[in-house]
Amino acid sequence: MDLKVLVLGAGGLGCELVKNLAVLKVREIHVVDLDTIELTNLNRQFLFKDEDIGRYKANTAVDYLSRWCQLKGFRSIKLVAHCQDLFTLQPDFYKYFDFVISGLDAVGPRRFVNRTLVQLTRDSNFQICVPFIDGGTEGLNGHVKTIVPGVTACWECSIDTLPQQQTQHPLCTIANNPRNLEHVVEYVATVQLAGEELEPGVLLKLCYERATQFGISTDKLTESYAWGVAKHIVPSVSSTNAVVAGLCCNELVKIYNDCVDFDRLKNFKTISATNGLYINSFQFDRLEDCPVCSGL
Repeated sequence: MDLKVLVLGAGGLGCELVKNLAVLKVREIHVVDLDTIELTNLNRQFLFKDEDIGRYKANTAVDYLSRWCQLKGFRSIKLVAHCQDLFTLQPDFYKYFDFVISGLDAVGPRRFVNRTLVQLTRDSNFQICVPFIDGGTEGLNGHVKTIVPGVTACWECSIDTLPQQQTQHPLCTIANNPRNLEHVVEYVATVQLAGEELEPGVLLKLCYERATQFGISTDKLTESYAWGVAKHIVPSVSSTNAVVAGLCCNELVKIYNDCVDFDRLKNFKTISATNGLYINSFQFDRLEDCPVCSGL
């Protein structure tokens, strides 16, 4: 496929996405990820092995698939790693690509990329229009959002559909009488940092201060512990990653082959494998007063 595709994230979903694009023989694949490989990643991020622990995910994924492409004779495929924070990438960087596919696990980066791509379309008067396909998974559930700036609903149009963060314990308990670290983290995440984008470093600092204030031991308080409690992290499931990645790449193939009627495009999909496998496809309309894409 004569395409240049940017993949955001090289975690469980990102590994599946990059693998699928290589199998589709996409001419040029770029991967952005700042994270390094940890032991806990290996049960689902199948491009990595024990000896890769500590290496950058983007570099390792590209190295693995480059070797695989050579073995299969796909020598025309170019794979490039970018081991950096995607917030540092300038708008001109995105102009180079035909598609952007997201395998991210946070809201902030998705909103940033969405704004960037919409603004590129607005500034160029539709001379540049890069489709943004966003995949996401949580346990046995997932979603795929197909976003064509100025044509379909953008990512920001659906921001109000995100589940609101709720505490697992009564607010009076976590506010006035916290008894353990979990109470501390929930208070900081849902009260002190309410409405703000969670940052692990800031979260950890505030949790440490509050735990000390109430005489709660901080022996178990680490960045990963605080982040896990605050985000109510659900374990990643390999099969869900595979289904969502397949649907993301299917959307790319449909647009590439001009098999899409954008007036009737079912641009959003939700996936549930809790009891069987169910995929619900529907058309999500643009918001007239969307702060990002309205007027485009």
